[in-house]
Amino acid sequence: MDYYILLAILAMLGYGVTAVIYKLAGKSIDPVSMTLMTSAMMTITILLFWLFTKQKNVTFPGLGYAGIAGIIAGLSFIAFIAAIHFGKVSVATTLRGLSFLVTVIIAVLFLAEKLTWLKALGIGFAAIAIVLLTL
Repeated sequence: MDYYILLAILAMLGYGVTAVIYKLAGKSIDPVSMTLMTSAMMTITILLFWLFTKQKNVTFPGLGYAGIAGIIAGLSFIAFIAAIHFGKVSVATTLRGLSFLVTVIIAVLFLAEKLTWLKALGIGFAAIAIVLLTL
């Protein structure tokens, strides 16, 4: 198994567990405060990880892209936590799962990634499955 697949599976498991924890926490904390606390703990975790690894390749363009991504991710995270707070965690998380469609479109249009008919069919079936899960 490729290393990146293993990492993606670990991320999937982690995101799946944390969505349920967000719902439980939402019973006693507002969405923005929860997002702030979660982000603070993530920052500490990532900082410690960064300090103890050799991965320290930082460039000005990289910082710019990271900053833009951080703003978008922060706003998206607030929206996601609020969606879980006000609605069903199973539906909010499933709809968030449709983000892969946005990623695929951008990757094909701007990163010159190839999309075969078979991959497009798989993406279509995945999107249909996700929509059906929200009903």
